[in-house]
Amino acid sequence: MSVSPELLPPAPTELLHDMRASVDDLADELVARIVAAEQDYADASLLTPEQLRFACWDNLSSMLANLDGSEPVRLESARTAGRMKAEQGVSLAALLHAFRLGGRLIWEELTVRSDGRASQWLLDMAAQVWALVDVYSDAAADAYREAADRRAREDVEASRRLIRTLFADSSANPAGTADAVRAFRIPERAAFLVVSVRDSTSCPSADTLRSRLTGIGIDSVWDTEVDGLLGLLWAPAEEALDAALSEMGGAAIGVSRGFGRPGGIGEAVEQARQARSCAPDGVGGPTRFDSVPVPLLVIRQPDAGKLAARQVLGPVLALPLEEQHHLLTTLDAWFAARGSTAAAAAKLHYHRNTVLYRLRRIQELTGRDFVDPVHAAELYVGLCAHRLLGTGQE
Repeated sequence: MSVSPELLPPAPTELLHDMRASVDDLADELVARIVAAEQDYADASLLTPEQLRFACWDNLSSMLANLDGSEPVRLESARTAGRMKAEQGVSLAALLHAFRLGGRLIWEELTVRSDGRASQWLLDMAAQVWALVDVYSDAAADAYREAADRRAREDVEASRRLIRTLFADSSANPAGTADAVRAFRIPERAAFLVVSVRDSTSCPSADTLRSRLTGIGIDSVWDTEVDGLLGLLWAPAEEALDAALSEMGGAAIGVSRGFGRPGGIGEAVEQARQARSCAPDGVGGPTRFDSVPVPLLVIRQPDAGKLAARQVLGPVLALPLEEQHHLLTTLDAWFAARGSTAAAAAKLHYHRNTVLYRLRRIQELTGRDFVDPVHAAELYVGLCAHRLLGTGQE
């Protein structure tokens, strides 16, 4: 018994050739479905309707050509779509959903164009369609991730350049500084500080510090330096910035003078670095630029500082290291205690007479009486120079 030709299902190649001829209409339909189903595509300000339609047309054309056997699998269209979506802010989930919508559209068209008459070929084609969707989706996802990683690296590098410009002398590049101020949304007026944080085991990372400060209402921008961190902090009121210093752990911190406009950043950077240099190694906590005039003089004039250390403390520096350490540690504690022998002894866990003995030993060696204001000032300058500059007997 023969079957009437009109009851036979269409030939596979006939269906697929017909769909390829209608790929323009299919692309329009797929665009409409994607925009309706995925808000990411509707919200993507950088993705134009023309770009989305071309991506749909290109991938549908490639998939249909493979399904009808006229071309091998060609994944460049999928990779191009993946790169484009990453660059234009469409999420990976939305991208993969779009490929699934494309596969569903192809399958629906196949069933409609076969007039609802199932055949073994049509059933087999379902597996081919979804296998092909998986292959294209994987290729698009790989290209998406590569583009996203590259974009992230470029964003980090661009951010790093902006930060370096922000902390540089604005007089050298005022336009670049203004761009950096806008990029980081730094207000024209606020309470500002710059801090220089010495690298140490107690120094938190820049991300940790930024998070801590945000938690107490303080905005900040951070740069990683060879020996630590440099940070710009700002808040509506100066009092809030004082609380920020306690969030920075036990690292040595140099603190600039406060200032009220972004134009003061360059000068404040130098102040913060100099203030940190006034804290000897091993000493933590904030050192404010305005609170260390003598150490600042020493680090700004290192040759004069070394000369003062040799002239004032030369005989002490010539002693064996252990004895030298005991004498200078005692002198340092005595100055820190504002000349109180009892307080210095308590800090060092010594008897008061031990402190007095060592101070008199310094007096004998240097010829400078620690109770004489002028001699005490010379001893203080010499000690600062030795502590900050690592001066030794030459």
